[in-house]
Amino acid sequence: MAARYREAAANDGGPRYRIMIVQDDFLLRMETAADLRRWGYDVVEAFSEAEARRALRADRRIALVLLDVNVGGNQHGLELARWIRGHHPETKLLLTAAVAPTADDIPVLAKPYRPLELLQHIDALLKAQDPDPSGGSG
Repeated sequence: MAARYREAAANDGGPRYRIMIVQDDFLLRMETAADLRRWGYDVVEAFSEAEARRALRADRRIALVLLDVNVGGNQHGLELARWIRGHHPETKLLLTAAVAPTADDIPVLAKPYRPLELLQHIDALLKAQDPDPSGGSG
């Protein structure tokens, strides 16, 4: 499975999935973004709920949002997840949390997680996605 993403990364001409990371911890966001890029994904980074909303309004190609439940404190990530579900129902969601919240059937990846666990969760969520992640025929 990981080999498929390394192959995709090497083939810059092919379509890629775009993933947005919403994480206010700078180092964790940068490390996760580097992993995702190495696996062949286009990455959009957001450090706050407001920045994530702006990015989602501007970029309809975001296929999946990797969202820290506690972005901005007090589980604001759950509020953002509900907003995404209401305004961008086609966008897949994966929450991350040290303590798993009740998340309205949204998958939650427990922190700390290993990069391979993240890749497996993303792969499972995107399998049902449109086979052409570029969002169109050209």
